[in-house]
Amino acid sequence: MKTKNFLLILALAFAARVATAQECNVVGSVLCEGRPVAGAVVSDGEKVTTTDAEGRYGLVSSKNTGYVFLSIPSGYEVEADGLIPRHFVPLKGDAVDRADFELRKVDNRRYTLFVLNDIHLTNTVAQQDIKQFHEKFVPDFRETLRTTPGKLYGLTLGDMTTDSRWYRNNFGLPEYLGEMAKVPCIPLFHCMGNHDNDPAGKHSEKEWDSVAVKTYRRVIGPNYYSFNLGEVHYVMLDNIVYRGPRKVDGKTRWDYYIYIDDVQLAWLEQDLSYVKRSTPLVVCMHAPLFRCVGLENGEQQLRPKFSTPEDAERLLEKLEGFKQVYVLTGHSHVNDFFRYSKHLLEHNNVAVAASSWKLYGEGRRHHAKDGTPGGYAIYEVDGKKISWKYKALGRPVDSCQFIAFDMNTVPERFGGREGGNEVLVNVYNWDPEWKITVRENGRKLPVERCMARDPLYSLIADGIIPFESSNAFTPSYKATHMFRVTASGPDTPLEITVRDRFGRKWREVVERPKAFHWQMR
Repeated sequence: MKTKNFLLILALAFAARVATAQECNVVGSVLCEGRPVAGAVVSDGEKVTTTDAEGRYGLVSSKNTGYVFLSIPSGYEVEADGLIPRHFVPLKGDAVDRADFELRKVDNRRYTLFVLNDIHLTNTVAQQDIKQFHEKFVPDFRETLRTTPGKLYGLTLGDMTTDSRWYRNNFGLPEYLGEMAKVPCIPLFHCMGNHDNDPAGKHSEKEWDSVAVKTYRRVIGPNYYSFNLGEVHYVMLDNIVYRGPRKVDGKTRWDYYIYIDDVQLAWLEQDLSYVKRSTPLVVCMHAPLFRCVGLENGEQQLRPKFSTPEDAERLLEKLEGFKQVYVLTGHSHVNDFFRYSKHLLEHNNVAVAASSWKLYGEGRRHHAKDGTPGGYAIYEVDGKKISWKYKALGRPVDSCQFIAFDMNTVPERFGGREGGNEVLVNVYNWDPEWKITVRENGRKLPVERCMARDPLYSLIADGIIPFESSNAFTPSYKATHMFRVTASGPDTPLEITVRDRFGRKWREVVERPKAFHWQMR
């Protein structure tokens, strides 16, 4: 009797499987060296499924995104086409599309991840962005890759280009790939930024976002997806909802909202249902999730950066329950760090382009509006442990983590006050676990966190960017990784020690008075 029941169950299961297979309009397999990979997560951007024991899967797909992607399983890699990891397959539009994936087995529990954002290549002659890119970024990144041992991966957080220059300068996403290929570069997982949307055409506001993304999908790949590297799960989201052109002060600007749309949120919920809550989760998107509106007792007062607080809450709800959530964002062209909770941290990373290669003058100091030199972030992953550091272009990590200003010598125009005996310390990659100690003749001085303009950036941008301009790169920007200390006199040396959350230390003895000038460090 038991044998008959077992055979009946098998027959019903087989029939259901055949019926399901017949309904699917996207089918395929996931293999490694010819062997099936079971349990691999596959999606069309709307629905999510997994492979069976034979490595096969099937989807009943709307085919709206035009592709199927694989959430690369832990311990595997895919081949790359130049910079692009081939974890996705474009659909041909056949009655039944086939999308197969081939993996290779690797031990990637330990690796280094390079995070780049806001590269903003435009081929604008006046900015000389391509020239600066090859002089500043390419040799630095090439040498960093060469001297970093172990497995290496990379990702970008959007704005590889600038949409308003695609057709004016004949420089868009394909040309960006061509320039990056000259590094030579490791394969990069990409996020989409607001400036990576195609601005061509005339569409209704409701149509713009779905139309403008098509070029990105054709040239780069999916605008949202997930993958695993070692024991960490990565989610790449598109939080830019493109709205098309708007007239602002007589000028055309390409407008957008910041949030995750309903389709992505539904997909994200499905994707995360296959991830253990103990797995470190890295959520990558272009625009920040949070912003700082002020300091209270030295603590940041956070508000959502998304278009509405409700939009931010909808995303945060999907991330609940995970013990380690790291949100990586760009867009703002500054280094900032937001601690939302014990379990969720946001790193808003400085741009490779700093102030979009815009600053001019002797030596072309390459700084962002918070005073941070242009650069990128380096994340070191060992199992479930993640550490990070900031790398300025053209300078070793250990020589570029903070700068001290003797405000006695800084002109009042740039925030100085003669005779005040104040020293301002800008700690570029600061987060709440960092420690800052200042001693004068062996005596420890009180250190106060403050919001302040970076004097050097104000000097560099003087005459180029209006001081009180609404421009995104205005020198009036007040950074929150600033610290103020008052010395006993105008000429006493100060010993400044900065220690990050991972125990790395940087020390400088500031001889005062310290001159304020273009080339200061």
